[in-house]
Amino acid sequence: MLKIWTDGSCLGNPGPGGWGMLVMNEEESEILFLESDSDNPTTNNRMELKAMICAFGYAESHPNDYFVIYSDSAYVVNSCNSWIRGWAANGWKNSKKQTVENLELMQALYGYLVRPFFNAEVRKCDGHAGDTGNELADALATHNSKK
Repeated sequence: MLKIWTDGSCLGNPGPGGWGMLVMNEEESEILFLESDSDNPTTNNRMELKAMICAFGYAESHPNDYFVIYSDSAYVVNSCNSWIRGWAANGWKNSKKQTVENLELMQALYGYLVRPFFNAEVRKCDGHAGDTGNELADALATHNSKK
């Protein structure tokens, strides 16, 4: 099992933003891969989603491994684990019959979640609570939001 942490950051909402994703071994003793980027203008939720999409892309490129993907964003974790399937079934409309926010990113996430090979689970972690993986992903995201 490998572990992935994702995080997004935005200075202002909207404003300049960044995201970060890193992969560690099961023991969390080695960083195996990291990626990050920035966008402007954007929102924090968009950056959180882009980090998760990057994590799914990494997991897809390693089909023989199993991944636990951590995010401190309840919005992203709940989207992946609960809401997204209902939105897709309802034509990408939320409970208020409005188009889901960040539609293209949600559709990209959904594309990964429904693949038969999907080899990952998404878990919520506490942000800024001393979790090394979360702190490193946050540092990547924050650095990129300041570019």
